[in-house]
Amino acid sequence: MLKAFWRSFQVAVAMLTRLPAPPIESFTAEEKGRGLIWLPIIGALMGGVLAAAAVWVLPGVEPILASVILLTLWLFVSELHHLDALAQCVSGWLFGKPVDAHVDTTPANHLGVVGVVALVMMMKFSALAVLLEYGNWIYILLAPVIARFLVIALIGFTPVARNESLAHEFHIEFPYVALFLWLLMAVPAALVVGMPMFVVFVALLLLRFRMMRYSGGVTWSAIGASIVLLEAVGLFAAAVLA
Repeated sequence: MLKAFWRSFQVAVAMLTRLPAPPIESFTAEEKGRGLIWLPIIGALMGGVLAAAAVWVLPGVEPILASVILLTLWLFVSELHHLDALAQCVSGWLFGKPVDAHVDTTPANHLGVVGVVALVMMMKFSALAVLLEYGNWIYILLAPVIARFLVIALIGFTPVARNESLAHEFHIEFPYVALFLWLLMAVPAALVVGMPMFVVFVALLLLRFRMMRYSGGVTWSAIGASIVLLEAVGLFAAAVLA
């Protein structure tokens, strides 16, 4: 049992982060589904690294420069894994046609890859600068955790888009019991985070609505894009309310 849990943790780290982990040559669809239980833990590890840098490494650095350093660290820890998915999805969610068997759902390239990434990273950069200036490192710690927890809920309660085999594998042995336990633990976290948590939850509902309209369900790219967007929205809301 312990070996299986450790194996699922390694699979989760390899799939959805750039954290250092033992190389995994192959894994089963069942292991992918079980690996979702670890996403909030992985988010906590990432948030811990970022918060530690904010508290112990960057206190004497000007907020704007510190924000650049922290965002660069954030990118290398995880988001190089997700930025391509973000660029693929956002233009479609904003401007794509509703899914239909007789309609081409290829999104018009309104924003472009660079535009999408630049907009979201600008949100994160400005939010980090404000949070660092006010010393609100707790939101830097919690943003990766909350985003990944909500993405588990998104996967669990959203159908898979048609012809989407990669995302479908997450539904094989999906850890619904673990999701229920995470939901129970999220209640006190929501009380601590307050309004930014509510804003992120509303953003999740909007993302799900656009996914269903555009592609008919969740896709592999949508999972990574949702993580980045929910982190950005959470940080931005915390900065506005700081």
